[in-house]
Amino acid sequence: MWNVFYKELLEVLRDKRTLIFMLVMPAVIFPVLIFGYAKLASNKAQQEGTRELRYALVASDGAPLLRAVLEATPLLKAIPAGSKEAAEAAIRANQIDFALVFGDGGERAILTGQQKQLSLVYNTATVFDSVGKRVKPLLAVAYTDKLRGERLSVLGVQQNVAASLNTPFVLSVSSTASDRQEQGEKIGALIPYFLFMMGLMSSIAVSIDMGAGEKERGTLESLLLLPISRSTLVVAKFLVILCAAVISGGIGITSMGLCAMHLLGQDAGELQAITRYIHTPELLMLGLLILPAYAMVSALLLSISFFARSHKEAASYSQQMMIVVLLPIMASMLPGMKLGDGWSLVPIINTALAIKEVVKGTIAMADYISVFASTAVVSCLLLSLCVYWCKREEVLFRS
Repeated sequence: MWNVFYKELLEVLRDKRTLIFMLVMPAVIFPVLIFGYAKLASNKAQQEGTRELRYALVASDGAPLLRAVLEATPLLKAIPAGSKEAAEAAIRANQIDFALVFGDGGERAILTGQQKQLSLVYNTATVFDSVGKRVKPLLAVAYTDKLRGERLSVLGVQQNVAASLNTPFVLSVSSTASDRQEQGEKIGALIPYFLFMMGLMSSIAVSIDMGAGEKERGTLESLLLLPISRSTLVVAKFLVILCAAVISGGIGITSMGLCAMHLLGQDAGELQAITRYIHTPELLMLGLLILPAYAMVSALLLSISFFARSHKEAASYSQQMMIVVLLPIMASMLPGMKLGDGWSLVPIINTALAIKEVVKGTIAMADYISVFASTAVVSCLLLSLCVYWCKREEVLFRS
C-alpha cells in the first residue's frame, strides 16, 4: 500500500497545476485577494463616511430647529429646493444627496403637540448607505432631543425636570462572557470556512486525477495488476488526497492569520486578542477536529472520481461539492446553533460549531468526542462507498 501511496504522492508533487492549488493558492493568492478586497472595501467605506453630503430642507415654516442641527453638523451642505418634487429631481440629477421634507404645518405643528411626518428622501440603491448611516442617527438623537426640549420648554417644564424626562435612566451593560468568548464568537465562525475552503480546493484537484484521470490516461489497469487488493489501492489514493487537504489547510490558515495581522495592522485587534488564547493544546484539538472532516470530504471526492466517466465529468461533480460543504458552514453561523441541540451528529455543521467552541474555550469534552466520532464514522462509510465503486467493474471501466 505504501508503495502505491508514495507513487501517487510523487505524481502529485510533479504536477505543477496541483501544486498551485495545494501550495500557492492557499499560501499567497487567497490571502492577497481576500485581505486586498477587505482593505479596499474599508478605504472606500471610510471615504464615503467622510464625504460632504448635500441636502435640501423642505418645510413650510423653514424648520429652524432642524436647520440649526444640520448646520451644526460637519460635512453637510445645504442646497435650496422649493418643493419635494424639486428635491427629488435634484437627487436624480445628482445635485444633492438627500432631502428632508416636512408634512403640512412643518416643525411648528410638532411643537404644538401634533405628530407630523418627516420624510428622508434619497437614493437607497447603493452598496454603502452613507446617507442612512449618518442622517438617521442625527434625526433620531440630536434633532429629537432638541424638539423634546423645546416642547417641554413651551409647556413650562423646569430645566432639571426636563433633563430627567429626556434621560430617565442611564443604562449600564455588563457581560458574563469573557474576552476570549466574545472574540472567539466573532473570529471562530470564520475559521471553519477558511479551513474547509483551503482543503477542498486542493482535494478536488488531486482527487479528480486519482480516479477519472487514471481512467483517461489508461494507467488504472496497470495499478489493478499489482498484487494488492482493491481496498488497499483505494486507501493509498485516499491518504494522498487527505495529505493534500491537510497540507493545504494548514498552510492556508497560517498564511491567512499572518496576512490578517500584517495587512490590517491595528484593525486586527480581535485577531491578535484571540491568538493569546490559542496555544499548542488548542491547536491539537483543532487539528483533530478537522482531520476526520477532511477525511470525509476526501473519501467523497475519491468516490466521485471513480464514479465519473471522464475528467470533465468528475470536475463537474466535484464543483458541486463546494456548495455541499459551504451551505452547512453558513448554517452553523445562524443564531442559536449549538452543539447541545443535536447538531454534534450532523456532518460539517458539527465540525464548524466545535471549532468555534474550541476557539472560545467553551467546548465540552462530551461534545468534542461526539463530533470527532460521528465525523469519523461518516468518513469510514464514505471510504467504504469508494471501495465499493472501485470493486465494480462496470463503474471502474465504463466509457
